[in-house]
Amino acid sequence: MEDMKSFLGRLYSADEVAKLLNIDMNTCYKWLGEGRIKGMKLAGALWRIRDADLRAFVEQSIKEGSR
Repeated sequence: MEDMKSFLGRLYSADEVAKLLNIDMNTCYKWLGEGRIKGMKLAGALWRIRDADLRAFVEQSIKEGSR
């Protein structure tokens, strides 16, 4: 189990990500559905986003914004 925890890292819910990014929940779900933010669906409906994927999204967004 510890190997899985170290592989996955911290997992965020879509609600947590929306609050962290200061965006609407609908926007968060849209971006997840489009693949802009990498996430995984659990039990068919619950989105979870790895810390590493959230960081990568933010870093990419910063790069795109500085162009």
